[in-house]
Formats: sequence, structure tokens, C-alpha cells
Amino acid sequence: MSYEFESSENVDNRYPSSTSTANAIPVVFVEGFLGPGVPEYWGPLKHIFAGNEENNIKARRCIFVKPGCGSSLHDRAVEIFYQLKGGRVDYGEAHAKDFGHVQYGRKYDGLYPEWSVGKPLHFIGHSLGGNTLWKLQQLLAAKDFFPPHLTPHPDMMYSLTTVSAPLRGSQGVYILGSRHDVPGRVRPFSFGCWLARCVHLYEYFDIKWLKNKFYDFNVDHWGFSYWNNNGIREIGELKTVTKQEEATQRKYGLWRCLLESPWLYSKDNAPYDMTIHAMEELNETSRTFSNTFYRSYVTSMTHVDPHTQYHYPQFSLSLRLPIYILSRQIGRYQFPSSLSIPPSELPEWYENDGVCPVISQRHPRSCASGYCFHYQGLPPIDGLAKAKPRKGVWEVWEIKATDHFSLVPSWKGTEMQLRFYEGYRKHLDIIDELMFSKYENGL
Repeated sequence: MSYEFESSENVDNRYPSSTSTANAIPVVFVEGFLGPGVPEYWGPLKHIFAGNEENNIKARRCIFVKPGCGSSLHDRAVEIFYQLKGGRVDYGEAHAKDFGHVQYGRKYDGLYPEWSVGKPLHFIGHSLGGNTLWKLQQLLAAKDFFPPHLTPHPDMMYSLTTVSAPLRGSQGVYILGSRHDVPGRVRPFSFGCWLARCVHLYEYFDIKWLKNKFYDFNVDHWGFSYWNNNGIREIGELKTVTKQEEATQRKYGLWRCLLESPWLYSKDNAPYDMTIHAMEELNETSRTFSNTFYRSYVTSMTHVDPHTQYHYPQFSLSLRLPIYILSRQIGRYQFPSSLSIPPSELPEWYENDGVCPVISQRHPRSCASGYCFHYQGLPPIDGLAKAKPRKGVWEVWEIKATDHFSLVPSWKGTEMQLRFYEGYRKHLDIIDELMFSKYENGL
């Protein structure tokens, strides 16, 4: 999809009303691939972002959204939009037709219906959640995707923060099953393919109490369930959905899904969207926006072999074994010719956090003057001592000796996690002040 971008100068109510200056801008949390959908997993967010009158710290509302944990960036981004604004999810007629699912999904009341340019939000995403937010902002910039009455605009995202996100893809996805020679296809006996079969069985039996307690993959629009569940009945009630489209939703039987899944064997799922192919395609038509603050946290757990350019993790009993194994494979991956990686970049594709290469976590494109600024370690927690936030550019913080889950979302209450949240909270406080002071000064 190509995008036509609208100038923010044409948008009214750029800054919030004076009554809004009494409140901090809410922050939205977005999980990554196979995230369990449990806010508590991220830690005591209400306590971390609570106000403190003595120190003049305003309480900040935390909003937790739950897009499909195995769905494509497109589907996840659209689901987040409607979960915040409210209404029935509309994946887009062309998109639904291209990939074989129905156009409409679940209906939401809206976690923040007032979301607009005048009342923007902060966003933070871990892993695939960061990529999802990048995709969401591009969709907000597309003039003809979301309904005009919902006033979509990229400046609705006042800040976009990614943590350990594969913004340029990861070779780890190819290791787990995605084919590099035929994008959108999966090796039939790979780990990824067997994982997808398990998901299909889970969705086919559609046990409600199990989904409420554990995983809800939010794939009603694909029609994988044996039961004529609530998602299908609700879609059927829409007058704009034809019987033919309902039939399309039910056409995927269990055996077909287990043999050759129409979801997995396509380009409309999370594993494909984490490939280097997919992110190259997205980034070619994507851009940053001059009224958004961008920040990325880059995690790395490997060291370079002095005799080769490969990277290896240091074994530790506290490290998850699958992460250790995958990190070793990512660190010595033999890139095929179909992935055009410049030789000069190879060491940074090998350095990784167990899931994502370092170079991919920084920002969606290669470094360029005025595009990014890089720093080492966690951001300081003493205000603007080291870096002043700048709109429209990527502020990159690289933290060594950290794996894919060291910062978020696996809350362990470590000193590093406490410093991360304290620094992030202060970052939001600082850029909030920039907005409010600009409004109050009439600029």
C-alpha cells in the first residue's frame, strides 16, 4: 500500500485545551508476538505511573490494548485503532478480499473515544508491538483508509516508543520456518508450522473459558472456529455483510488448516511481517512525522567471536534456553542472496538479543544525517542531562547485556526494569511539558 500524507498544518485543535494541562497524556501499551494479553505481566503500571503531588508528578493513565497476538501488522494496527476509538473493526474491503477473510471483526466500546490530534496519546510497543505501532501511524496517514468521521491523522500519536522491536525484520523468523526464497510460505515440518497447527486446533475447538483465562488470538474474521461463535453471529448481524461473505468466513475446515493453513501460508500473519522481506516492503512506503517523538530501546546479549564476525551469547542459568539457542543461530546465520544485506552491515545483523538483531531494533531505515541520534545505556533519569527530545527523529538507546525480555514485558522487579520505567516516565513528562508550554505560550 502506498500512502498519501496530509500536512498537519491543515488540522485544527493541534494542542489540548487549557483544562487538559492538569492531566498527563495517557500511554498505550502494545504487546508483541504471542503476548498473553495480561497487563500485570508488564509490572505494576498503575503504581509506576501514579502521581506524586509532593514532587509535582501528574498521574498518567495506562491503557492496555489486545490486538491479535499472531495476526499481521495490518490487522493488529486496525484492531488497536477501533479498540481505542470504538466501533466495529473494519480491516478494509481490498485487504479482506486479497487475503480471504471477512472485512469486519469485533465491536468495541472504545477505551479512549476522544483520541484525536487535539487529544493525542503516547504509545509503547514491545517486539512486534513496536512494528505494529509503526504500521498504525502509516495507516493513520493514509487519507482513505479509516472513515473520515473518526478523524484519523498521524499526529494522534504524540510519541512512539519501541522496545526490542524488529523494525527491519529478523532472520530468526527464517530459522523457525519462514521461507526466504518464496516469501509468504513456510517449511511444512518447521517449528513455526507446527506452532501454527497448534493455534488452529486451539481456535477450532474455541473453548471460551480457556481463551478468557489464557490466549485469545482474536482471529474471528478468519472463521477457524467449529462453533458459530459470537464473532460470526455479530458479523452476520451487519447489514453491509452479505451471506456470501459469511460463507467465505466459514469455508476453512480443520483439515485444510492443518495441511496448508490459508492464514499461515499467506502474507497476512505475524511471522511473515517479522521477516526482512516484509519489513523492507513496509519501510519503502513509510516515513516519520514531524510532530511525533520517536524513541527505540535496543537490547543486545551477544559478543563477537575474535576469529570471525559471528556473534554468540554468554550462557547463563537465568537465560531461557530457547532464547539462548535462537541467539546462537541468529548470530551465525548464513544470509542467502535473496536477502540483500550489505557486507558492512553483517556484524550488526549478527549481534542480537535472542530474537532480534541489533541493527533492526534501532529504526526502520539505515542511519542518515538528521534521521537518528544514538546513545549508549539506559536514558538518564535526571531530566535533560544527556539528550533533549526532538520531534520527527529517532532517539536510539542501546543497552548491552540484555535479552529480548530483560526490559519488558516479563516483570521481575529488577533494578534495570525500575530504571527503564523511571526513565520512560520522565521522558513522557518532559515531552508533555513541551506540548503544554507551547500551547500556553500561544505558539
